[in-house]
Amino acid sequence: MKARKRFLKTLAILMTVCFLVQSVAGATSRSAETQKEIVVLGDVDSQKAQQIINTINGEEIISTRGNILCVFGHSTAKTTAIGTEHRVYATAPRCVRTNYDVTYCTRSGCDYITYTQVGGSTRIYCCS
Repeated sequence: MKARKRFLKTLAILMTVCFLVQSVAGATSRSAETQKEIVVLGDVDSQKAQQIINTINGEEIISTRGNILCVFGHSTAKTTAIGTEHRVYATAPRCVRTNYDVTYCTRSGCDYITYTQVGGSTRIYCCS
């Protein structure tokens, strides 16, 4: 029994160290000058477009709560979003463009949004 506790404790410490190393490495991979802008294409109202932008930026938690009618299923629509990160690289082309396919619920009050990256990220010329 003591061997199992010792093993689980060692495993927990190892996992904690791995998570800390990963978070520090992820935080330092981008420069402080990097700016990200996202444009939502199509006929999307401004409130839903802002919600899509915030979700792609990681500022909102994706959940399926919201409108009571969504208990029976979401009324979904699809659109495209284009993300541009400025000043990512030190040499030209410095910017990165990423395309996203976005599926969202059109009912008011529902915050259901899913998105997938289409293709890879592409380096583009947009900053000097």
